[in-house]
Amino acid sequence: MNISRYINFVPYLFAWHTKKLLNNQKQADFYCGNIVDYFCFKKVLQHYPKMRVVAKNKKVRDKLKEHGVKSILYPTFPDTVVMCRHSARKYPLKQIKKIGLRHGPYHFKNFINPRYYNEFDSYLFTSEFEAKEAKEIGITNGQGPGYPKIDDAFDGSISESILNKLKKDLGIDSNLPTIIFSATWNKTNYSAINKWYDKINTLVGKYNILVTVHDWTTQDIKDKLKHTKGIHYIEDKEILKYLMISDLMIGDISSIIAEFSALDKAIITFRIEVGKRTTKQIIEMLDNMTYRVDSFEELEALIDIALADNGEKHRLQRQKYNEIMFGQLDGKANLRVKTIIDNFIEG
Repeated sequence: MNISRYINFVPYLFAWHTKKLLNNQKQADFYCGNIVDYFCFKKVLQHYPKMRVVAKNKKVRDKLKEHGVKSILYPTFPDTVVMCRHSARKYPLKQIKKIGLRHGPYHFKNFINPRYYNEFDSYLFTSEFEAKEAKEIGITNGQGPGYPKIDDAFDGSISESILNKLKKDLGIDSNLPTIIFSATWNKTNYSAINKWYDKINTLVGKYNILVTVHDWTTQDIKDKLKHTKGIHYIEDKEILKYLMISDLMIGDISSIIAEFSALDKAIITFRIEVGKRTTKQIIEMLDNMTYRVDSFEELEALIDIALADNGEKHRLQRQKYNEIMFGQLDGKANLRVKTIIDNFIEG
């Protein structure tokens, strides 16, 4: 039970009604709990010049400012709020229409308690298939418009000139394949980062190496990667363009694998320990659409095979799972999300 929900209710109720008395114009806000949230919603936000970006705290506000994004601090008192976090309790009145959406693609780990989804008037999943799965476990408000975060890869927004500039800025050797390593949080038993972070230097010179890891990865591992000569440690949260210049992904069970799969490229994944939040479906998906390894030594032997195959071996399976995870990869998910939000704002 979150006690703050009850402590904050009365003062919030008073402040919201006072605001409405002083100014009855409708206001829509985007609540940003993390800079990653902003990049998930950025493509949709461009349709709403009057929608305010509301930073969770000063740290998030400062991070948004670094990216040229103007924001205000919570609390705010809107008529409609959109968020990528399960923080509906921060807007406790039923009069406020609340729309939730994923801050990552599909559910690479099991759904959390359905009540956290049902606190929203509508929760937007990344496919109709996922919304149907959610309904089967008691999530009653789901819709599946797609995943706007990757629309730029399909609507021409990220051009060849943008990608070529990125390669130049990174010093990418055009004669070598580009591999991107990813990993989920290393404090879970789902991460495989300990199998490669201190060995990745052996691949330098054979490939262009990019690395992106979970924000919460422990600092010792981040520091080791940042100081490994010859690799490009990515701190930029707009990760899509880095995926687009990569030929192969190596990961574990991080949901970034889904974004790379959408680009229809080869993937190698480390088998991970099955836990209470892993799902049989996700393990089967990784078994079917990626090359699987248990050790770094297996990985080294498989990289050139996967690169030479150019993604062909698992293409049909990727297409199958891309439809499950994203529905239509047409660059228009942001427009479908906009239509849903508009119905709440105008309703």
